[in-house]
Amino acid sequence: MRFFSVFAIVFGICVTTHAQETINKDDFRIGLRSSVYTATEGELPFWFYSGMDGMVDPGSTNFLNEISFGHTIFQNDKSSFNAGGHALLRWSGESAILFPQLYLSGRAFGLKLDIGRFPQPIGLNNHALSVGSMMVSRNATPLPKISISTPEFRNVPFAGGYLQYKGMFSHGWFEKDRHVERPYLHQKYLYLRVNVGPLSGTGGIVHNAQWGGVDPDRGQLPQSFGDYIRLVTGRGADEDSNAPGGEKSNVIGNSVAAYEFGLLYRHESYRLHLTRLFYLEDKVSTRFRSPWDGVWGINLEFEDQNRWLNALTYEHVNTKNQDAKSWELIGRRDYYDNFVYGSGWTYENRTLGIPLILFDGTTITNNVLVGHHLGMGGAFWDRRLSWRSLLTWSRNYGVQDDWIEQGGDSIPNDHPDITPRDQFRREQYSLMMEFRYALERVESLDILLKLGADAGEQYSDNLGLMLGISWQR
Repeated sequence: MRFFSVFAIVFGICVTTHAQETINKDDFRIGLRSSVYTATEGELPFWFYSGMDGMVDPGSTNFLNEISFGHTIFQNDKSSFNAGGHALLRWSGESAILFPQLYLSGRAFGLKLDIGRFPQPIGLNNHALSVGSMMVSRNATPLPKISISTPEFRNVPFAGGYLQYKGMFSHGWFEKDRHVERPYLHQKYLYLRVNVGPLSGTGGIVHNAQWGGVDPDRGQLPQSFGDYIRLVTGRGADEDSNAPGGEKSNVIGNSVAAYEFGLLYRHESYRLHLTRLFYLEDKVSTRFRSPWDGVWGINLEFEDQNRWLNALTYEHVNTKNQDAKSWELIGRRDYYDNFVYGSGWTYENRTLGIPLILFDGTTITNNVLVGHHLGMGGAFWDRRLSWRSLLTWSRNYGVQDDWIEQGGDSIPNDHPDITPRDQFRREQYSLMMEFRYALERVESLDILLKLGADAGEQYSDNLGLMLGISWQR
């Protein structure tokens, strides 16, 4: 926190909803936004707080006041240097002053260096209509970190544009108030793309990991430079360290990884993108032990954005098998949870990846699920009125431990005393409709409206309303 206090003094209180990729010299951007979120129940609908960078308190009515800024400190033809951020004053049942973003960013030679707190979702499906990537979405407050990346695909030398690459490497810091205090974050990915006419095929591997930190029972976990090299190269912990046996025989730290593939077709009037993410929990997963676990995606985007429907997304999520063999109970790998890093793949009490996997502040409570998600967006009146809709249907089974403790399913399931697993199933429907209207007579002033609803067994049946006003220059 001392780092961010100095940062705020030097660069001021700042916010942007998204770090800007294209900048102009002497450009200074500032934005103000006020909004109120409320619902018929005490808690808010799912899509009012999910995918919101951890800004919205799900348990009560929220009154949010935000200020954002971005500034080009330096720019020439080959490089640039920027600063920006996002500050939030929230009045709610959990009132707080938050800084979801506060960063420095530089570009040179096709590389981008980011330092501070900034959103960096990972995956081919990480856009505004997605349910959220299983790797890193915008569900939680961004961690403070240092990242070097190639944000866009770049041509491989001497390949004539037929072969491109995209990569990222970062180091970050988790918070103190969690089961293992102050662990580190390691992230890296590499994607390769082959371009043939209007078609592009993409394949990549993503590796995220929690490591180091102070365990309440084991004390300081391995976090030397040698341990870091072991982590980066996918090796187990040193046999002489105090790491648990599983980290010595498998890999050091808690890994959240994926193989991801995509096929893109470019037409003169639209783009069609098919994606497939295979979720990887450990070394066993890398051998496609659970080939159906992960996310399928279909994305259709029209070149003409001034259409009532200009983008459409469908995603199918499955996390049921979790490396279980045919005679074993599904859900055995306990996705996003970990036997050492008990707070799991979370930050500030929110899951870092797909928001359908739930965390109650202590442990992961729902990670066996099947979901279907539909996202749509469009615009009217020369884009003066824009809209976005998210509809998610999920079948939720909790976690494997719940079934065992409550006499749940087993393999084979033919014993009269065993409770069928389907009795633990909770169906859930969550809907959100969002509208933004740019006032014609008041430049840069937008009126915001959001409607939300939940129906099912996972959350309370609920209706929600958000009203807001936004100004930016």
